[in-house]
Amino acid sequence: MSARVGVKICGLTRVADALVALDAGADALGFILAEGSPRRLLPHEARDLVTRVRAETERPFESVAVLGRYDAEAARQALTELGFDRVQLVGFERAPAQPLLMALRQLGSLAARVWGSVRVKDASSFVGLEDAPCEAFVLDAWRVDALGGTGHAFDWELAVPFAARRKVLLAGGLNAGNVAEAIAVVHPWRVDVASGVEDSPGIKNAAKIRAFTEAVRHVE
Repeated sequence: MSARVGVKICGLTRVADALVALDAGADALGFILAEGSPRRLLPHEARDLVTRVRAETERPFESVAVLGRYDAEAARQALTELGFDRVQLVGFERAPAQPLLMALRQLGSLAARVWGSVRVKDASSFVGLEDAPCEAFVLDAWRVDALGGTGHAFDWELAVPFAARRKVLLAGGLNAGNVAEAIAVVHPWRVDVASGVEDSPGIKNAAKIRAFTEAVRHVE
């Protein structure tokens, strides 16, 4: 790899886990505000957790609020009132282009701090998203009953054309054992992991976090 692949550790619920992730080399930390997620935090809980993490480390990182709907007002609140650096918009729509693009238009200049999400089922999952005015896209596996964090992978080859043109964070079933192969196939901007470094939803495993980031770091 000619450029370093970044790491996002998602679904954090504890300060200690966040600090381990940062010490291991993570670039972004994800905090899930989506209803129904086993890793969900209330908005004020997520804000307070980020504040506590920043107070205990000098290492810079991007805080990411993960929302379970394409809601421009909720995204605006997360960025301007809760103090998150980025917002990740996820929804249950099979083809997210129309609701995502509508939310991005409503956000105006704040759209540059938004990550869209694509739950990849087949090549049609990317239709209509090529010119979306967001910073990047998180690519995860499609499941009818879950927004993400299921530990299931998708066919990485489907992501290759899109990742060649847009910044993507590759997610879905990644762990220390397969992340190097995934990077070699997709060449993502960053990789994104939740269940692959956990003992249970929201409870991270320090050894798994370190093994994952080491595996990413050693990709050439």
